[in-house]
Amino acid sequence: MNAQLPAGTRPLDKTIWQKVNNRLLAKSIAELMHEQVAQPDIVSEDDDGRTHFLLSTGQLNIYYTFAGYKRQLDYWHIEANSILRHNNGNTETAADAPLFFVDLQTTFGISSFTLAHYVEELLHTLYADAFIHTRTRLKACELAAADYQTVERQMDGHPWVIVNKSRLGFDHEDYSHYAPEAGQPVQLQWIAAHKSRAAFRSLDHIEESAFFKQELGTVMIEAFEKKLTDRGVNAADYTFIPVHPWQWNNKLLVQYAGDIANNLLIPMGAGDDMYSPQQSIRTFYNTSNPNRHYVKTAISILSTGNIRGLSPKQMAIAPRVTTWVMNILQQDVYLQSLGLVLLGEVATVSYIHPYYHSIVDPPYQYREFLGVLWRESAGKYLQPGERIITMASLLYVDNEGNSLVGELAKRSGLTVKVWLQAYLNVYLKPLLQIYYQHSLCVTPHGENIILVLKNDVPVRIIIKDFVDDIVLTEEAKEKLPIDLAEGMIASSNRENIPLFILLGVFDAFFRYLSNVLHTYDKYDESSFWQQVYDVIVDYQLAHPALRHKFDKYNLFTPEFKRFYINSVRLLGNAYEEKTSFAIPRKGGTLQNPLAPIRQQALSESINAQAAL
Repeated sequence: MNAQLPAGTRPLDKTIWQKVNNRLLAKSIAELMHEQVAQPDIVSEDDDGRTHFLLSTGQLNIYYTFAGYKRQLDYWHIEANSILRHNNGNTETAADAPLFFVDLQTTFGISSFTLAHYVEELLHTLYADAFIHTRTRLKACELAAADYQTVERQMDGHPWVIVNKSRLGFDHEDYSHYAPEAGQPVQLQWIAAHKSRAAFRSLDHIEESAFFKQELGTVMIEAFEKKLTDRGVNAADYTFIPVHPWQWNNKLLVQYAGDIANNLLIPMGAGDDMYSPQQSIRTFYNTSNPNRHYVKTAISILSTGNIRGLSPKQMAIAPRVTTWVMNILQQDVYLQSLGLVLLGEVATVSYIHPYYHSIVDPPYQYREFLGVLWRESAGKYLQPGERIITMASLLYVDNEGNSLVGELAKRSGLTVKVWLQAYLNVYLKPLLQIYYQHSLCVTPHGENIILVLKNDVPVRIIIKDFVDDIVLTEEAKEKLPIDLAEGMIASSNRENIPLFILLGVFDAFFRYLSNVLHTYDKYDESSFWQQVYDVIVDYQLAHPALRHKFDKYNLFTPEFKRFYINSVRLLGNAYEEKTSFAIPRKGGTLQNPLAPIRQQALSESINAQAAL
């Protein structure tokens, strides 16, 4: 009789482990080629464009071969099952992602210190991938009918980042409790924080005590206040902070021991509501009361390149930034006509650590252990017949090679082209208006955008998590109060090129979406980029007063800079402590897919004029 397997080993089935390694290898090769780290030799090319590569490791008799198809933006669709490892005459399917990086250490120029840390992140990511596959990934047709939180739990992680589920700091039990794909409900822990160290900030119309009654309920508030009174303190001197259970156990209990001993922080216990972690892992959706706010907590784990605390500096200005952006939205007739929703970050609490905040320029994470942000629920903005999905899901392809985009189009009764036109209109046009009319750059990647669907067709977007990601152009900075501008991110883009769109939309999302459509839905990527071009031209024709900005910030520029995300981690000093978040590096050039379309359109226009 076999002994019972230890908890957590179920995902470690050999077939599944090899499958997720092989998939991650394909992604790794594609991204490293895109970032010009991996530079394999072309061996041959088939009539259909399938290109065969050889990647040398610099070691005698060890090399990799694989095949792929060229896409726009210097991207390759690498066929996972084509990746082979050759070792002293023996050839086998490559199914060991960490070994690949060890093999290529010298070729890529990775330091041993960095490689060890990176392998640790790879193994955590692979375990999460195996966990997802063990629980069975939904078919695209099933996901197309699923609710918002089910879709969130099925996501594969950031498409650009190779180690996108590392979550260093979680052990296996933490993972099984708190990872979004684990699907486990979470009760947040609440603490009372003395107002000599804590500051509650909110939109002007929100009153603190009424806010907490709304979030916790009258019965729970009365129970909390009784605990404080029984402790011999004045309840009016405290505000409340919900905290992630992991953060309480691993950071707060020890790091704030002195404040707990002196009644500056008093544990209240778990709240009644159950929450579900979203893709970002530290933001929670209230499953008990869906119309209550999303709660963003600090959780000091390393995830997608940074430790995920909450900056007191940003918490201090978040409600005021929300007010400023909401005023822009409410006064913009065009954005209103598009139905754009910005989920307000309506209230925050930040807490000042007695020691770490007294140190000049400590590692950033030491000031970000304790805080909370409350964000509006998207549900309150939905009209009858509407539902929501994360835009990240548009990149989903199931194990049978069916895409979610294709399934949504099929359910809607539209062709892929018509469905895509609806999507591009509701996604691109608001972003163009925010940028060209208001000089703002939000971060519009898949996880930050919620698509509102009606009859499975996109009808508008909801932007979330925008406050700490807004980047100010010089024009926007001039319009802001100094204290707000100083707390926000200033654009480092000195060229008159709209990298916010070209990098943040084209390279960070459309590069993948066009490949999904081309590969799995037989919708040619040239047709995709033509539609993107047409939507931009349509917007520009509708806004002639902004023509000077269209010329200055030219979306049809022939080339723009690359963004290096994975290579910064592999080849830089990513694992050294820093005083601020790691920032990806820009450099090199990418060919803009819209440039030749623009040139063709101009040529046709000139020829038409000449014919007259």
